[in-house]
Amino acid sequence: LIFNALLILHLVVVLTFTFPGARNEVIQNLPPVLFTLMKSTEPWSDDYYSFDIEAALEEVGFEKPVTVASDPRHRTIISCKPQ
Repeated sequence: LIFNALLILHLVVVLTFTFPGARNEVIQNLPPVLFTLMKSTEPWSDDYYSFDIEAALEEVGFEKPVTVASDPRHRTIISCKPQ
């Protein structure tokens, strides 16, 4: 997906994602019951939370991404396509 985005972005030079942040305090401090419930409805959450999207962006050719907290539970990742 990220590689294809790099290929099709001809005029647009900035790619932005907003995701729940796996390393944020809210997710890290979920009660065990809620964490188990969340995992039961989202079976791929381990893959999702362990995927390093910042590294993947750089690997396919985007510039070094900037990651900022967009609210207490989410992060926004911004990366530019090289000109």
